[in-house]
Amino acid sequence: MQPLSYYYVNVLEAMEKPCDVPAAERQEGYDLLYQQGGRVEIDLMQKAEQAQAEGTPFHWYEAIDSEQQAKLHRALEDQDPAKIHKLLNRNGYASILYHHACNHFAEVPGAA
Repeated sequence: MQPLSYYYVNVLEAMEKPCDVPAAERQEGYDLLYQQGGRVEIDLMQKAEQAQAEGTPFHWYEAIDSEQQAKLHRALEDQDPAKIHKLLNRNGYASILYHHACNHFAEVPGAA
């Protein structure tokens, strides 16, 4: 498995729909993903599993087939954020990492 930096440079750069992420937020998303070192992918999948257990799956998670969902679960069990990232990209959902990073991992101004 390639390191996460490989995926950030080579996979996110080649997103099919870069317009999914506004240009103003793109660099912030990259920076957060790099700084968090895979925690964004793991957190995203944990939230997806929790939502599924509660009967309210995320729209992107519902949209992928059961085989891909199973692969994502295995990647989470293995604590393999690069694999999660790769699967999200292959299914057309790489941009959700940006949004998740910005919404849940951005520093709150004034917080220490």
